Amino acid sequence: MTKRIEIEFKSSVEIMNTPMKKRRFIVDEMIYPGLHVLSGDPKIGKSWMMMDMCLAIAKGEKFLGRKTEQGHVVYMALEDTSDNLQTRMYELTDEPTDNLQYVLLVNTLGNGLEDDLRKCKETFSDLKLIVIDTLQKVRDTVDMKYGSDYKDVSTLKSIADELGIAIILVHHNRKQQDSNPNNMILGTNGIPGASDGCLVLQRNGDSKNAVLNISGRGAPSLDINVIRDGAKWKLLDKPPEDKPDNFPSVIHDFMLERKEFRGSASELCELLCKKFPSEEFKNNWMYRELLQHDEEVHSLGISYGKTKSNGTRSICVRYEADRDSSGSKLLYPESGAPAVPETSSNADISSQTVTPSASDVKTIAVPVGDKLIEWAANRITEKLAEQGIEVEPFQP
Repeated sequence: MTKRIEIEFKSSVEIMNTPMKKRRFIVDEMIYPGLHVLSGDPKIGKSWMMMDMCLAIAKGEKFLGRKTEQGHVVYMALEDTSDNLQTRMYELTDEPTDNLQYVLLVNTLGNGLEDDLRKCKETFSDLKLIVIDTLQKVRDTVDMKYGSDYKDVSTLKSIADELGIAIILVHHNRKQQDSNPNNMILGTNGIPGASDGCLVLQRNGDSKNAVLNISGRGAPSLDINVIRDGAKWKLLDKPPEDKPDNFPSVIHDFMLERKEFRGSASELCELLCKKFPSEEFKNNWMYRELLQHDEEVHSLGISYGKTKSNGTRSICVRYEADRDSSGSKLLYPESGAPAVPETSSNADISSQTVTPSASDVKTIAVPVGDKLIEWAANRITEKLAEQGIEVEPFQP
């Protein structure tokens, strides 16, 4: 019998003003905690792709040019033998890792699989991903009805949400072609409908090239061009640029000067754009950015809120130095970093004055020669110390 729940209401105001964490990607812009389906043409190399992804996460290496969050991975290779796995592993890497664990036999849905998944998390506290290869191996039914597909995938999604991990179900494409990649997934729309994300791998004609289409809830849709090169799938596209999340540093350095801001989201956005021209801001996302970085900005002495007066909404931001864990230092990468001058090898002076081109920046005396090396080492030591990393003192 289904357990009854009590209905609970949340207003749109509450939803929009509740601090939230920014989505954490296990593979940048591809895999995040939740339930995902990887579907592909027969014998295209789905398992090879999944094993390579698992290795990358286990080692903290990039996968298809994208950063990964390192941790334990459990690969449920339910159609493989130990011999097959050994052969594949030797083709993929010379350096195995204990962070990647294999399972060859599990229970089915409704008959113990749920507890098997929980045991994975209990055994490996830093578990990031479980791959179930294939979905049909953990289903007792061959019923191809929407309700059955949706129920089975929803059950696995609930487990992924409960454990705070990603689960990827390896599945097959149907034979019929369709312009919508998600319609290529074998079965009913209940499978993609209950999933957080779908990855559909399709051959590009008769070549070794393929397209990996990625779609999901609240994540960008991507078409990644790849090619099968022996055991590995390789990226044909230009690797994506690593984009650091600088918002906490930006708002901190901005408030370090102003101490307090009260105005519209558009006004805040305009001021930030002027001060940090290399960053991208959206005025309708200003408050959302604060909410998504709630823990970071509070630790930097930033508090914020909203007010409404005469029908006009304003954002209020305040800086308090005594709560600033950075010690009121500039944090943005381009803020306050002294330029290191070029020096000639026969320089016989101990210091040199550097004048930056910006008229509002004071001249900075920077040492050269041996003193430059010592100065740079001390600067690096200070920066590492700010991150809680201790190193041995520099010995010139």
